[in-house]
Amino acid sequence: MFLKILIIITAILFFILLTIYIFASILLNKFFVRMNFEKGNGLISYDDIKDKYERKEYEFRSKRNTLKAFLYRGRDNYPLIVYVHGMCPGHQGYMSDITSLIDRGYNIFTYDFSATGESTGKTYSGLDQQVYDLKSAMSYLKENKYFGFNNVHLYGHSMGAYAVAVTEDDIISSKVCISGFDNQIDTLLSYFTKDKSRLFKGFSSFMIRFKYFIDRGINYNPKASNILKNTSTPTLIIHGSADEIISFENNSINSKKDLIKNELVEYITIDDPLHNLHNSIIASTECVLYQNEIQKIYDEAIKEGHNNQEARNIMLKNIDVFKYNIANEELMDEIDKFYKKHNK
Repeated sequence: MFLKILIIITAILFFILLTIYIFASILLNKFFVRMNFEKGNGLISYDDIKDKYERKEYEFRSKRNTLKAFLYRGRDNYPLIVYVHGMCPGHQGYMSDITSLIDRGYNIFTYDFSATGESTGKTYSGLDQQVYDLKSAMSYLKENKYFGFNNVHLYGHSMGAYAVAVTEDDIISSKVCISGFDNQIDTLLSYFTKDKSRLFKGFSSFMIRFKYFIDRGINYNPKASNILKNTSTPTLIIHGSADEIISFENNSINSKKDLIKNELVEYITIDDPLHNLHNSIIASTECVLYQNEIQKIYDEAIKEGHNNQEARNIMLKNIDVFKYNIANEELMDEIDKFYKKHNK
């Protein structure tokens, strides 16, 4: 009798957990949808600049996906930067940053992470997808002897910054992390449970943690702060004080500096109201002001009765992509100094 009850309870528990896992998978798969790069999306494409910037194309595997990679040539005597992009339709979403670094002489190795741009994949697995893809990229670079470069630096923004923060390798001379988060679970929960009840927050936390525990094992939520407090790699952490995506006070890497306490980790906080948001931090003042002008076109279209997609299309028709995407050269100057200081 006791055995039957135990079997029934076990079966019910298994069914509940399976249901929770399936529901969490469906929820996250809908959130982490594939992002294709399409012309006319307000971003600079390589076709817009190919006459000025040389690149070669490569491919490597990251688990089940084939990632499209690119080597942009700078000067022969300059180091290699592995550029790790954030949540956008491939590396071309950051073309103004990339070209700014190339113009300074750096050689850039970058790639479209899983389910973005020219890489394969229907969905990506989470905010830590770049961790796995960057690990695969570093393995690929090792196999190719880092294309002959002696100095390799990392650069990442947003989820790319998180991947850079938790990635360690003896070949890495230094790391730059912009608008990065400390761990993906707290970041996801801040999105899914905003303004929700304590009960909903508790259930969501269990659901997401359970899903990632099953998928990734006991180390399902590595914290950047735990890695950085023991790192021997010089690291520059940059964050905007009013970041609306990754809260500066809560789950940003900067918010954990008291836990990190490592002299090799430096911090820059951007307070300028034109540059202290998640994306404006890497945009020039001219760019931010122009983006504000373009936003007014969208807002006006909404007032006239257009739906979101129609208003977006009207806005995109009026965009000068080069004015809409200009790097924050003052910030790039600081990054340039940091890289040069830490060439091995």
